[in-house]
Amino acid sequence: LHDALPILYLCYGVALNEILQRGLMLMKKYFIPNVCKVAMLLPLIFMFLFPVYSKAQVQYDLSVGGEKVCSANYNDLTVVKGVSGTVKYDPDTKTLTLQDATIDTPNKNPIESQIEGLTIKVVGVNKVTSSGFPSMLFHKPATIVGDGTLDVGGDGWVGIFVLSTTLTIENCTLNVKGAQYGINGLGGKDDKLVIRNATVSAEGKKNGSVRDIAELTLIGCKISEPEGAEFDSMLHAIILNDKILKEKVIIAKDPTMVDMPNAEKVSRPKVYTLNGICVQGELENQPTGRSEERRVGKECTSWCR
Repeated sequence: LHDALPILYLCYGVALNEILQRGLMLMKKYFIPNVCKVAMLLPLIFMFLFPVYSKAQVQYDLSVGGEKVCSANYNDLTVVKGVSGTVKYDPDTKTLTLQDATIDTPNKNPIESQIEGLTIKVVGVNKVTSSGFPSMLFHKPATIVGDGTLDVGGDGWVGIFVLSTTLTIENCTLNVKGAQYGINGLGGKDDKLVIRNATVSAEGKKNGSVRDIAELTLIGCKISEPEGAEFDSMLHAIILNDKILKEKVIIAKDPTMVDMPNAEKVSRPKVYTLNGICVQGELENQPTGRSEERRVGKECTSWCR
C-alpha cells in the first residue's frame, strides 16, 4: 500500500487537472460571453425601468397644482392632478401659459411662484381655484398679461396673495374672489400692485377686497365701482366712506386717461379712534381726554383691520 500511494496521488492530480481544464473551457464557452452581454445590456435595462432617473432633472421655482415644475413636465403640466386645458412653462422666457385651462387643487396652492420676473400669459377663459389655500401666491415680481380672462379664487380664504413683491396686471381681464380677502399683501412697504390697461374685479367678503397693499398704480384705467371708492395709502386698501371695502371692487379701462403711471394716493392723513372710526377735522382740533385716544395715518392701520 505504501508503494501504491505515489501512483494514487498521480492519478488524483491528473483527474483534478482534467476537471479544472474542462471547467475553464465551459466558462469560456458559455458563462463569460453571457456575462459580457448582460453587462452591455444593463444600462439599457436601467433606462427602460427607470426613465425618470436616467437623466438629472432640472427643477424650477414654480409650482402648479401643488407639484414642482421640472424638466420632465414643464411642456405639459396637465399631467398634474387637477390641471386641464393647456398649461405649459417656457423656462427660457419664464412664461407660464394658460389657455382655456382649469387648475383646481383644494389642498394645495394652484400656482405658487418664486421666479423673478415670471410672466403668466392668459389665453381664452381660465380658472384657478383652491378651497383651502391662496389660489395664486407670489414671492417674487410677476406679471399677468394677455387678451384672455382669468378667474381666480372662490371659496378659499384669499384669491391672490402678494408677499412683499410687485404684481403687474396688464391688458387682460382678471376676476378675483376670496372668502376673506380678494387681493392681499403683507401690509409692508414692498407689497405693490400695478394695473395697466386691464379690467380687474376683486372681492374679499370678510376682511377686504384689495388691502394690505402699500402702493396701487393705475395706468390707463381707474376705480369705477363702487362710485366714490379710492385707494387709501394709509390704510393700504381700497376704501369707501373711510371704510375698507369688502364688496366687489371694479377697476376698468378708461380710454380717456393718458397712458401714464397714476399712483392712487390720499393727500391728507385721516384721524381715527382706537375703535377704528374715522373722525372729521384735523388732529389738533380733536378733544383731548383719557376716554378716547386717537392715531394718525399709518399708525392706525393695526387698529382698523
